Amino acid sequence: MSVRIVLAGTAGGVGTTTLAALLFDRVSAVPGGVPTLADHTSGDLGARVARGDGALLIDQGLLLHDLGAHAGGEGLDLFESPSTLGVVVTANTPLGLFAAHRFLAAVRTRYGESGLARTTVVAVSTGRRAGTSRLVAGLRVAFGQEILVVLGHDVALAGGGPIAASRLNWRTVTSRDQIARRLQAVIGGIGQ
Repeated sequence: MSVRIVLAGTAGGVGTTTLAALLFDRVSAVPGGVPTLADHTSGDLGARVARGDGALLIDQGLLLHDLGAHAGGEGLDLFESPSTLGVVVTANTPLGLFAAHRFLAAVRTRYGESGLARTTVVAVSTGRRAGTSRLVAGLRVAFGQEILVVLGHDVALAGGGPIAASRLNWRTVTSRDQIARRLQAVIGGIGQ
């Protein structure tokens, strides 16, 4: 069965393409080939991935789709397929977390707990203190502890161009790996 991982932002500029590049790099390190990429723009994602497009082996059963800032519309519709996993990217701000809450509530209403099980929210922090710890805790209580990952600020992600994995701080690596483990666990459960 083909699996589609869709990354969709709650707004433009929240880090959807950057997170897609981080996950592409992490998933590509696992034997079996690199995932197929789909990009909502004309090559921004390809410019961010460190391994580039020169992969020898493409895993045709795994699609990594950067949908851009379309979590509320097209992103929600994509959950019709039980083989679609959603990664909702939002800002780690009060407005960003409220947008994530609205999205998760819509997933629960439309697809139930099985839809939530296929969803991961990533709250991307900027360099400023957001004061969102209570909102983060509230989301986890309402929708599950594992559903939300906070990606801290990392200057290695701030510029354009390919992401140098060797420059990522340990918090970014830990968060990226936590997201990848959650996705791999859900992929392992699909079709069982």
